[in-house]
Amino acid sequence: MALPPPGPRRDLAIALLFTLAAAVFRLPRLGVPGEEVFDEVYHAKTALQYLNGESPTEWVHPPTAKLLIAVGVWLFGYVPWAWRLIPALAGVALAPVFYLFARRVLVTERAAVLATVLLLCDGVYLVQSRIAMTNIFAVLFQVSSALFILRAALRPRLSAPDMAAAGLFLGLALSTRWTSLWAAGFLGLVLLAVRRLRIIKPRELTLTVLAFLVLPVGIYVLSYVPWMRQGHELKELLPLQKAIWRYHADLRATHPYFSRWYTWPLLYRPTWYYFKQTGETIRGIVALGNPALWWASVPVTVWALVTGTKEKDARRLFSGLGFCAMYLPWGISPRTLNYSHYLFEAIPYACLSLGALLDRGGDGKWVRVYVALVVVLFFFFLPFLIALPIPARWYFHDLGGGVRPWTWFPKWV
Repeated sequence: MALPPPGPRRDLAIALLFTLAAAVFRLPRLGVPGEEVFDEVYHAKTALQYLNGESPTEWVHPPTAKLLIAVGVWLFGYVPWAWRLIPALAGVALAPVFYLFARRVLVTERAAVLATVLLLCDGVYLVQSRIAMTNIFAVLFQVSSALFILRAALRPRLSAPDMAAAGLFLGLALSTRWTSLWAAGFLGLVLLAVRRLRIIKPRELTLTVLAFLVLPVGIYVLSYVPWMRQGHELKELLPLQKAIWRYHADLRATHPYFSRWYTWPLLYRPTWYYFKQTGETIRGIVALGNPALWWASVPVTVWALVTGTKEKDARRLFSGLGFCAMYLPWGISPRTLNYSHYLFEAIPYACLSLGALLDRGGDGKWVRVYVALVVVLFFFFLPFLIALPIPARWYFHDLGGGVRPWTWFPKWV
């Protein structure tokens, strides 16, 4: 396929290529495993309950993700591939959205392409796209809102359509997971930093209130309409939000795959969603980030912040601060039962920083070696990202010291 010359058409063509690449890994074999996996026992089941007019089993996150999952169930029935269909489409949509976002943030097309390739090769991104959970929706909506905030803020005159779109996606993000509050706060500071005193002009202030308050609150309340149709009243919504807060703040349950927030970039304890041995064959799904990407996420963020400050590069500061905004609040979160795949909300910003760093390396050998390593690791772990059958003797083969091909450390089992 011959790409158009540089410009909007070329960007759309490249975005389409990334869409197709994402679809290849996300849409086939959605019915495997043929049972509810990990939190699907809550989220997929809750989607069905909304369709049946029943009280939701899972109420500790806002409803939007479950309502979207319900669309697939409504269309095709309560079968595994149907309850995973809309999350998979969200995962496919994230690829072009992130590329267009990267084009706004990074200096060159090459840097944006590199950043998007890295994100597409992340294991948690793929796993979350193929399971009926809330995370993929939150990241899609967060990145979409960031794209439109930048589109609006970087124009001489603050764009009303882009601000409205940003407010729409912020509302969808917040009504999916409360962690999107961190994205909203970060993007609000970005808007303030770019517009400065212009933000207090009546038109800009009105658009800001629309994008960060009116639309998000309106969409958040609307997401509870199915819940209200079950006999609840609007006045019960605030006590429900307090109950959600208390649930997360007071949660002291334990889980075999719990891990502390500061261990996540190290891949200390990835979460196995599924593992089953049938005879001499094993199938599994593990939410394992690409080691070459996750292990580099903190160092490259430090690089972006230090060099961005020294060289007064707002682009690098944006990507570095974005990672911090989406990751560091976990250090003060009252919830203690957390999992390493929660870092995925920050990983797109690490990919932006890596794209900028790799682009500065030109055609250097180290750039090619690093990107090749990321791609090779993605395909190496692919069987345990999408539950492909693997001979048990391969999985349990001892490479020495208890290290196995797919479980490099004791905590990876």
